[in-house]
Amino acid sequence: MAVVRKVCRLAWDYPSEGKSTYGLQPVFVNLSEEQARQGYEVHVVSRRTPTQAAEEVHNDVHIHRVLPPFNVTALRKTRELVGGDSEAVVHAHATCGIFVAPLQYLRALKFVAHAHGTSRSHHVPVRYKSGQVYRDYSRMGVAYDMMRERVMWTSSLRILSVSKVLADDIEETYHVDPSKVRIVYNGVDTNVFRRIEGACPEPLRPFEGRRIILFVGHFGIRKGIFYVIRAMKGILKEIPDAHLVCIGGVPEWLREEDPWRVLKNEIDSEGVGAHVTLLDKVSNTELVSYYSMADVFVLPSYYESFSKVTLEAMACGLPVVASNMGGLPEMVARGETGELVSYGSPAALTSAIVGILSDPRRARAMGTMGRQRVEQMFTWKAVAKRVTEVYGEL
Repeated sequence: MAVVRKVCRLAWDYPSEGKSTYGLQPVFVNLSEEQARQGYEVHVVSRRTPTQAAEEVHNDVHIHRVLPPFNVTALRKTRELVGGDSEAVVHAHATCGIFVAPLQYLRALKFVAHAHGTSRSHHVPVRYKSGQVYRDYSRMGVAYDMMRERVMWTSSLRILSVSKVLADDIEETYHVDPSKVRIVYNGVDTNVFRRIEGACPEPLRPFEGRRIILFVGHFGIRKGIFYVIRAMKGILKEIPDAHLVCIGGVPEWLREEDPWRVLKNEIDSEGVGAHVTLLDKVSNTELVSYYSMADVFVLPSYYESFSKVTLEAMACGLPVVASNMGGLPEMVARGETGELVSYGSPAALTSAIVGILSDPRRARAMGTMGRQRVEQMFTWKAVAKRVTEVYGEL
């Protein structure tokens, strides 16, 4: 039986020169470059923007960017790269590469689908609501996305799921054969994400010396940002010098009522305006200095299939307070690297955050354990090794 020596990765937006900035780009780049280091011939088929070159080689990864219509031009390029090569695997992320699904049967391709989330989860309500703010989903849009995902996953030989909770959804909500699903956690670049002593980004200079509670994520309801703000009143009674910094802003796809305005109203109504700073999204390289200055990281999301920012915080030696929902308990070891609390409870958040900030020695120990956990389980080398094991099953 032939082994896999060539990887043809299908990814919507592989960045120029490997400089990832948002979304799944760090996954595409880090996994591709690690596989190249391990001896694979790695090709990536991606969309091309007007400012990007059609062909690029960066860190031994061959990037092929195609023009619209993507499904047509990417299919042509994929067939050219793979041909009848029995040592090649097509590795598609999300639903990028749905056009390959029928070819799986026609040409017996080695086709692996990498699932980073689902359009519908039995863990998640169709509508989120917090006060007067709510988040609805288009039922027709969700049904269409689910159809794409089902086609991808049922036609692939293996499905890589970034968490156990996501694997459960793929099996239970989408009725996919569980024997095809493998857990492959995402990773973090531990050379980039590490604590930098003395780091203080410009927006936080007025708060030097205070104990920083850091939230990173979009400002939508699902991330639980409202509950962190509501927890601040209780936190300040115990930790008067605490300051909450929220980074993320509002992505274009977020259709809720203007979150900036609503959050500012929430802050004013709670009377914590002098103790909360809201910032838009920042680049990966800038984030390191925010993690390094913080004392505790908080992400009280309703649901995360996998949380990249939680891993980044742990890699930077931060204790974590997260909700006990979704994939977060698979990342955070309760009582060792942080605390897990019930979603939607400002009181639980207050207790956990105050407990960590009141005991610097325990906080440092949690941060150290978090870094060690990342180095043991969540490096890109570990991710690529696990992917190689799955390829070997083909």
